Amino acid sequence: MSDFLQAVNERVVVYDGAMGTNIQFRNPTPDDYWGKEGCNELLVLSRPDIIRDIHAAFLEVGCDVIETIPSVLRALC
Repeated sequence: MSDFLQAVNERVVVYDGAMGTNIQFRNPTPDDYWGKEGCNELLVLSRPDIIRDIHAAFLEVGCDVIETIPSVLRALC
């Protein structure tokens, strides 16, 4: 059994959350969105520091699972 499935069977697994809200708290600029404002997926490329800090904060408070952006950055929004 995978570690994840074992954890789910044993306890409540805590996921990350409020990614968009956390991004907005960090005040990305229009330039950070490469002309596609509001396309948070692009920040993985343009501002990986923002995404890294948010994920680190989720882990710091005890999240077990951090979601990533699927489908090749959602076809770049």
